[in-house]
Amino acid sequence: MVDSPDLGDLAAARRLTVGVTGHRPDRLGVGRVAAVEAAVNAVLEQFEAAARPLCPPQLRLVTSLAEGADGIATDCAAARGWVADVVLPFFRDDYAQDFPPGAPREAFFARLARCSAIMELPGDRNADGGHGVAYERAGRVVLDQSDILIAVWDGGPVRGRGGTSQIVAEAVLQGIPVVHVDPAGSALPALMWDGLKELDLGQQTVETVARGDLSGLAALIRTLVEPPSDSGSTAMIGRFVHALRRSWTVALAYPLLLAVMGIRRLKATDFGRRPAALLSGEALTPLCASDSAFAQALRRRLAPRFAHADAAATRFAQLFRSVYVSNFVLAATAVILSLLGLALPAQFKPLLIVGELATIGTILVQTRLGTRAAWHRTWLDNRALAERLRCLAISAQLGSLALRASSDRAAQWVNWYARGTAREIGLPSVTVDTAYLASVRDGLVALIDDQLGYLAVDAARMHKLEHRLHLLGTVLFVVTALTCVGLLVFKLMATMDTGLEHMVGATVIGATIIGAALPAIGAAVYGIRMQGDFAGIAERSHALHAQFATLRGVIRDDALSFDTLSRRARRVTSLLTSDLASWLQTYHARPLALPG
Repeated sequence: MVDSPDLGDLAAARRLTVGVTGHRPDRLGVGRVAAVEAAVNAVLEQFEAAARPLCPPQLRLVTSLAEGADGIATDCAAARGWVADVVLPFFRDDYAQDFPPGAPREAFFARLARCSAIMELPGDRNADGGHGVAYERAGRVVLDQSDILIAVWDGGPVRGRGGTSQIVAEAVLQGIPVVHVDPAGSALPALMWDGLKELDLGQQTVETVARGDLSGLAALIRTLVEPPSDSGSTAMIGRFVHALRRSWTVALAYPLLLAVMGIRRLKATDFGRRPAALLSGEALTPLCASDSAFAQALRRRLAPRFAHADAAATRFAQLFRSVYVSNFVLAATAVILSLLGLALPAQFKPLLIVGELATIGTILVQTRLGTRAAWHRTWLDNRALAERLRCLAISAQLGSLALRASSDRAAQWVNWYARGTAREIGLPSVTVDTAYLASVRDGLVALIDDQLGYLAVDAARMHKLEHRLHLLGTVLFVVTALTCVGLLVFKLMATMDTGLEHMVGATVIGATIIGAALPAIGAAVYGIRMQGDFAGIAERSHALHAQFATLRGVIRDDALSFDTLSRRARRVTSLLTSDLASWLQTYHARPLALPG
């Protein structure tokens, strides 16, 4: 087994990303630069004080570096030792034309040189409304990177596409906390966030969102960054880190079922062994080749965590499935042992009783162990985490960290862990040109191809398993019926032929055993089918395969564009997460329980 040293790093590497949006000098007001600088510095100081209990606090600023509030905030953050990342709406030389020659343009390049990561988006000034579209695109990437947004905003309405007012409105709509700094200084900085209300009233607007002072900033940051403190989440995080501590497993009932039913042969991984290539996360290649530091973060942080979550999900799924398969088989075995007492001599009855008690005891013990160890929940949580991280590998290359992505079915610790990993990945330092977009598209298509291959195999296997188990159950009940008919025929023949009378007792006992044992086995087969929902899995896999196949063709036919590719990546994520949500809903209703 290969164990990644980075799996538990989130416990220490608690990071917070603060986005910035704000007005340009003409809207800030004449002579307001110093006052805005003082206000922003005061807000950053409050962030530092609130984040100080996080050991060590790692604070990052992300902005579009426009002249005015963006530049002021970047200078303040740099002076305080923050990491600064930049999302440029145009390639840097083109964007520099937004700054007057001389000191403003020199200041832009000086700030750019101090930034840790620079994402240059492909804005096109010559397109219809291209300037506003470019700023809107950059502002949305800033939001996708941010836990909290600082808005140096006069509170006025939207005056143009991609402006501060629009970005603030979109932040509020997405539930991003906004620290509002009034450039006129007529009001103290305020926190705008729907989380300030105890009741969830749904999506808010700038007009309806709750407002408060910055005294709650420390609690807000803990909510965003700290792991869930409840005992259940703490236990699940521990199980995640140590999930593959044992290299072998004896929970083989489910893979044996697949082998016996002719679905597939036993594999080394069924016994718990995981190839080093899988645990190193090589399945997520190709990764970002345009930024070596970003690619390193994907390879050393995200990829091993994805591989670990995927392997843990597979292991706990096998544990859970093997327990319910063996439980149904053992329940049928207990019935058969009881029936054998009718046929075997009396001296064997104590052994049969001991065997029946041992069988029932095994069912009780392994059900209790599985329930206490939360195999069912651990399986589902790790599967949800693996899918989140799989999608993050692509979306992060387009600047989206999916910090607000969550599911009502996903556990809190899963959302926290995925967000923490996303913060460690951060922003790629790339020029988003045609070659880069082609590389990301290839990665997205590779992800879809991987899903298509898996879904095709999974649908075929589950359909075959459901069909063969159904056929087996039908055969068992048909044989039972034939046995009953045969017994009636034999008894009728015995009344007409006295030579058969000495065989009646043994025949009745044999028919009784068969007539009770086969339905017990049939009931076990039915229970396995219902618990496993193999028909449902096959149907969902087939439907999702068709959707992915269509989407793959669309992506290949698309003209290369950042906006289009971002939409396609979101669609892939939506398909995976919606299928996962449906899948989680189905299996949350099927916890480990005693047969009956």
